[in-house]
Amino acid sequence: MTENRVLLTCSDEEIEQLKALASSTAAGIWRIKRAKALLGVLEGVSPARLMHQVRVPVVSIAKCIQEFNHRRMAYFDEPNRPPTVREAAVERMLAFLENPSSLASDERDTLSVRYIGMNFTARDLKTIRDMILVEPNVTRCKMAEMVCSRFQVHDIHGRPRRAIVADILKRMEMDNLIFLPKRNPASRGIMKTPPKVVERSQEIHGVASHQAMSVSLVVVKKPEESTLWNGLIYYHHYIPGYRLFGRQLRYLVYVAKSQTALDDPCARALVAALSFSSSAWRVACRDDYIGWNDAQRTANLPLVVNNSRFLILPWVHVPNLASRILGAAARQVPSDWESRYGYRPVLLETFVERDRFHATCYRAANWIQVGNTVGYSLHGQKERKSQPARSVFLMPLHKRFRDALCQ
Repeated sequence: MTENRVLLTCSDEEIEQLKALASSTAAGIWRIKRAKALLGVLEGVSPARLMHQVRVPVVSIAKCIQEFNHRRMAYFDEPNRPPTVREAAVERMLAFLENPSSLASDERDTLSVRYIGMNFTARDLKTIRDMILVEPNVTRCKMAEMVCSRFQVHDIHGRPRRAIVADILKRMEMDNLIFLPKRNPASRGIMKTPPKVVERSQEIHGVASHQAMSVSLVVVKKPEESTLWNGLIYYHHYIPGYRLFGRQLRYLVYVAKSQTALDDPCARALVAALSFSSSAWRVACRDDYIGWNDAQRTANLPLVVNNSRFLILPWVHVPNLASRILGAAARQVPSDWESRYGYRPVLLETFVERDRFHATCYRAANWIQVGNTVGYSLHGQKERKSQPARSVFLMPLHKRFRDALCQ
């Protein structure tokens, strides 16, 4: 769908009615989210951006605008579909939170909703609501930190998982389970242009053999390493932007003439950058290859990790280097991931644009092509067809990876 402005006009009375629906806890998720979408359109937000703000497909937002223009508020009289399983669970939770005495007391701890792999009971949501009431002026970032502390949401090193919890709180607010403090427009995160810290100094040529060249994958930890990685991806990778979401590992890749020389900053050369992050929620050919059902996928998806970026610097010309890096990554990522997050992944995945690459290095590194996929599920069919076709490659990290994923 294009970013053209969509014509939508409302009277003051209709705007107030839409606001009432958007803030309701009893109108049903279908009405709540579409009222939020229409209010967003009135504020000038494009349907493509609204898709991420209210998690309603672009095509559904377009139909919503069309139907509302034709039927006005009567559009909300009858939803055009029954609630999904997830929407029904949220609506049961909303009903209970509005009238806690309607259910037995033990259901405070059994009735739950799930966000990004975490279950929240009615008691948990009441606690979060109370925290917001006590701190009505706190920033959303600080609220995420407070929720991490209250519910002990930490990584293996005891650090609060603020980014994950902030996303969970945002999705709870989409469903009106909570109402977060108003966001300060000046505080909204804008991706900054990283400094161009690496300039091409010389062509790097060589033969990627164990005798002639040693490879080292360095986990990005220090601020200066992060700045370097961001700059490399921003200026030289075909995917715009450098932000990754969810759990992640970023690597800078160096080569030297010997293993000992890798420890000498003056003797090694930076040749590549790559990353691994949280896997895609649903990929038909991958899921068929694994053989898991929806419940098993929900429970074990963290054991699958996505190779989300892979960049060989444009001035590096070393045969077989890419496949060697991928081989080294397959050996190193499981232990690095376990060191950071407390568990070992058993499968790697990646998506390769078919019109742009031949995926030769993945094949040479023994990755398995399991099928193709296009687009993103929240986009409409027309938008999905405009997305580049991608090949799906997998790399098992354990001989019995299916046993781990299908239990």
